[in-house]
Amino acid sequence: MPFRRQSPSSASWVGVAQDGAVVVAVEVTHAADQRPVVNWVGKVDASNLTAGLRALQRSRRLNQAHLVGLVPAAGCRLVSIAAPDVPRPEWADALRWSLRDQVDFGVDDAIIDVLEVPQATQLRQNNPTLTVVVPREQHAALTLAADDAGMGWSALEVEETALRNLSALVEEEGKAHALLVFGDNGGLLVITYQGELVMMRHIEVHGAAMTASSESREGALSRTSLEVLRTIDTFERMHSQVSLQGLSVVLPAGSGEEVITQLSELIYVPVQAFVLSQWVDVSVVEGVVDWGARSPSLPELCALGAALRPLSQARGRQQLKLVDDPGADEQSGAWGAVMGLRLAGLAAAIGLLAGGALTIMASQASGRVQQVEAELANLQRLATAPEASNVTRELDELRRREVMQTQLREVLQGRMSSASMGYSDFLVALGRQSQSGLWITNLKVRGDGRDVELTGRMTNPAALPQYLRRLEQEDRFKGRRFAQIEMRDIGEGDKVPVGVTEFTLRGRDAVDRLSKKGAP
Repeated sequence: MPFRRQSPSSASWVGVAQDGAVVVAVEVTHAADQRPVVNWVGKVDASNLTAGLRALQRSRRLNQAHLVGLVPAAGCRLVSIAAPDVPRPEWADALRWSLRDQVDFGVDDAIIDVLEVPQATQLRQNNPTLTVVVPREQHAALTLAADDAGMGWSALEVEETALRNLSALVEEEGKAHALLVFGDNGGLLVITYQGELVMMRHIEVHGAAMTASSESREGALSRTSLEVLRTIDTFERMHSQVSLQGLSVVLPAGSGEEVITQLSELIYVPVQAFVLSQWVDVSVVEGVVDWGARSPSLPELCALGAALRPLSQARGRQQLKLVDDPGADEQSGAWGAVMGLRLAGLAAAIGLLAGGALTIMASQASGRVQQVEAELANLQRLATAPEASNVTRELDELRRREVMQTQLREVLQGRMSSASMGYSDFLVALGRQSQSGLWITNLKVRGDGRDVELTGRMTNPAALPQYLRRLEQEDRFKGRRFAQIEMRDIGEGDKVPVGVTEFTLRGRDAVDRLSKKGAP
């Protein structure tokens, strides 16, 4: 099948992270009883994740590896919350209600997964958890981005679980370990034990502050050490049964060893630089960056940590399950949005052909019924003749056949009626999703419904995205993407109140049709 998305055919795993307008990817190969090997590191400038994946695919053939995506930090939450008193498989659903006050977005349809904190770390067995909450819109955007590029995610990770896989490499037997990484927008501290994530904290200190003037650097180091000490104190109080081995720090690019020295003077646990080459084989790294010359950035480390997922899984550690049964997808083969549209078009064409065939069959059946009715009328005249006995038997037979033909015609007419799709369901969907301050003034639907143009007016333009998200929940609009939007303020000359904005939304087919006509 030429449009079928290829399943991974190698043992390579590629972690993918988006950092603004840059998409970062790291490929890691895993072999038994050997250190993971980083094969290449790729960075491409891209306006969106789909474009970045396509660019990497052209140079790196991503569809032959297992892809692990990073959920953007701004699009998810990691909440520390006690486990509910229900069986383990039901934790996610049971916690959904408790999370309403913990996050700033709706959780009714959010993707939720729960990681259990090892109970051996604490004296009181209160069974704490670290629960990941991803908005449905963010999860769908990641899925569609890979799907539009002809690929599929084998798994999804968050920054904290990706760095957990790196921190676990440094752990000593029976001790916990802390890893601190600085990014452009802040630092991230994770504490692990037995390869599991135990605690994390976001630190509002930018990595650039570590390479600024000495005064700025001292202030940044003071704030960082204060946050680290608070986290360590909380860890030692809550998880008193485990001692902390030390703190490893990924030095920001451009900083020197003096950062480690200054942090060591402010933090009472051993502090050391995190040297990636001690735990991962980077000798054959290819790409636009040289990890031997500088420390990896936070997105690069997160992408690397995501690619280390199979190593963590092989050691029996909990894994996030934000993708539905990736193994089944690989066996059956995923098809992608483009193939889905082709199949939808094929289904529509089959529907039209079936409707035409039913029309012909109904016409033939109608002609046959008329013929039978004529024969019946002739036999009714003959029924008055002396030899009416034979004619009567034939008349009864024809009446029986007439009933069968009538039933056939009714069945065919019913199928034709159900095969022809109307447009009333568009209006019903719009009616169900009516919104105050927004009204629809015009709806144009052509063909099988993919060529759609929707015009309306609103008093608050900021309400339009919310209205479109609600509209996408309707079956008639589900999966449809408006490819073009036009908005204009309506002046007093249009005989409407000032402050009203008119909008027009067009589907892809409508845009293509207008383009062919030379319309703007």
